[in-house]
Amino acid sequence: LAGELQRLLPKMKPPRCDVYMNVNGQKIKAGTPPQEFVMLLAEQLCSAVLWEPSMRLMINDGMQQFYELGPMKQLKAMMKRIDQTAWGNTTNFEV
Repeated sequence: LAGELQRLLPKMKPPRCDVYMNVNGQKIKAGTPPQEFVMLLAEQLCSAVLWEPSMRLMINDGMQQFYELGPMKQLKAMMKRIDQTAWGNTTNFEV
């Protein structure tokens, strides 16, 4: 995957909005050149997910609405342990 991402790098554009990476629990700001985060995309596929740090950063950045798409409510259940207000503002859509 890393090789293919490097091959596609010249065609990639900077993100138009902030992107929160589960691989390191940090934010990539809108406009960041792809070469600064492309390797994180490859790492994210096969690394542990840093869900709680990612969610805490989103909450600290002022995000108030969260949506979960899937057959269960696992992410909403985890959000309950992270932040009660965010949990109350998390909506699940069964697909």
